[in-house]
Amino acid sequence: MPRNAARAVPLLLLLGWGAVAAPVARRPKVDRSAMREATSPTSPAVGTASSASYAHALKARLLHLEGQYQGAADELRLALATDEANPYLLTRLGEELLLLGELDRAERELRRAVELQPRYYEARLMLARVLKEARKSRLAQQHLRRAIRLKPREPEAYLQLAQLHLEARANEKAVKAVEALAAALPGEVSGYRRLGLALAERGDPVRAERMLKRALARDPGDVEALITLARLNEKAGRLAAAEEYLARALERDPDNAAMLEGAGRLALRLGSSVRARAYFDRLLADTGDPELTVQVALLFLSARDNPSALEVLDAARGGRGASPRVSFYAGLVHERLRHFEQAAAAYAEVPDGSVLAADARARRALCLSQAGRHPEALALLAEAIEENPEDTGLRIQQARAVERGGDAERAVALLREALGRKRAPELLEAFASTLKRLGRLGEALAALREAISQAPEDAAPRYVLATVLLDMGDVPGALYSMRSVLRLEPDHAPAMNFIGYLLAQHGQDFAEAERLVRRALALRPDTGSFLDSLGWIHYQRGDYPNAVRTLARAAELEPEEPVILEHLGDAYQRVSRPEAAAEAWRRALEVLERMPEAADPADQRVLIERKLKLLSTGAAGR
Repeated sequence: MPRNAARAVPLLLLLGWGAVAAPVARRPKVDRSAMREATSPTSPAVGTASSASYAHALKARLLHLEGQYQGAADELRLALATDEANPYLLTRLGEELLLLGELDRAERELRRAVELQPRYYEARLMLARVLKEARKSRLAQQHLRRAIRLKPREPEAYLQLAQLHLEARANEKAVKAVEALAAALPGEVSGYRRLGLALAERGDPVRAERMLKRALARDPGDVEALITLARLNEKAGRLAAAEEYLARALERDPDNAAMLEGAGRLALRLGSSVRARAYFDRLLADTGDPELTVQVALLFLSARDNPSALEVLDAARGGRGASPRVSFYAGLVHERLRHFEQAAAAYAEVPDGSVLAADARARRALCLSQAGRHPEALALLAEAIEENPEDTGLRIQQARAVERGGDAERAVALLREALGRKRAPELLEAFASTLKRLGRLGEALAALREAISQAPEDAAPRYVLATVLLDMGDVPGALYSMRSVLRLEPDHAPAMNFIGYLLAQHGQDFAEAERLVRRALALRPDTGSFLDSLGWIHYQRGDYPNAVRTLARAAELEPEEPVILEHLGDAYQRVSRPEAAAEAWRRALEVLERMPEAADPADQRVLIERKLKLLSTGAAGR
């Protein structure tokens, strides 16, 4: 701080008051500590070299700035040859020796400087630094306290003392050192700021937050302090406060990408897609970076905001952010939302040379098949299989596409042919599932038992076996098989859901049924099929209003799942809402028209048509 700054304060105050009124002139109050500092024996002469040594001292400084510390030390020794009792030169030599790692020699030279001029502030500071590096922290503290007494309005000694306390894990003492600086120099911000940042890094969030808030009170626009406070509040679960700190930081630095991403993520966690879009739109406005676009879309997906993810990706596909990854992820989101035509179009944008080309082609074929465009799907799959004949996943997908096209027997033949090449467990499982949909349960059972014998630790064929046993009317066997899935994978959420649904369907232990389904939902929240099971438990218990609420949410999440739609229609019918019931059942029939393999049970379409007919005659539910 300049020596005349302390004297300028009373003058500024007088000028300010004079603008309001012109009182009788008074003698300004004397700041005695500033006067003592200005007139201390640490005269300007201490901080200079004599004329005889000046050239060497200047050259040493230039070498120091170039990082040539040994050369600087040599020049300082030459300077000391003609000016041996100069505390300034001894202090500079001590600094060079410190940088060279020669701590003993540095300490010796600095002690000489202090002995020659005990009130030389810079020598005390440098000696404290050397003692700190030599792990003589108690001695370092003594010299820093002496330096503070010499110049109580200079921040550096306070800050070094706080750092010493921090390294000794005496955080409260570090706080007191900074508070002493604030008392000596009101308005000084660096102490609170530096200590707050250091405490945050060292895992002391309470003291860090206290220090940083005090720093902000003095400098409200300190971006780093605001960011750190945002991070501390987020870790503490105070998300709204964290977002507010980032919003304040963005007022100072509105284009900071990391802060925009962080604020958008916090807004999503707080449930506000609108605020998140505002942050992310600013983030993406001036960039054509496709990776950033994908990252933002993934954040929306993790918040289960699929429409916003889709808007971000689709906007990039038509602009500067277009890339194979953007198109691929757009396809994934459209597929998740069962927008199969749009998904296929997005996958088609992925060029053949991309690392994503093979996956994009396979997924495009799946979506074309789901959209009813079976010949195109099969043509793509044939090309893919020709390139990768050992890919069992492609062969399974080919069989499913053939089955969706209405030729289930050919699908069985394709899977049997694939099994002739390689009897992989996943092929056996797909083969059994296809036979199950055809009602050939005995053959399906045999294929599944073979798959289990080949891979006894694989839960997947056991899961399908449970569904086959259920179709065969063997409820105890189905429950036993599904419980074996849980023994292999205790957190297998679909198995929990299956058992819970089956128990409720047969009126067996509603309490266990609900416990299992709720546990599945805890593992995979907002899963439509799990909510369907919970809604069906409410229905079976006679709690029809709760059944409607839960099943309506399930249908929102999986709008093209015929079982959920049928259950929703049943629940609406029970609460005397026949129009809503008919609408839900008709939607289920529309889905079954496009995807007959989704029927569960196999005659589901006939059963729903019967319900609609009874509803029209007023006989439903009797």
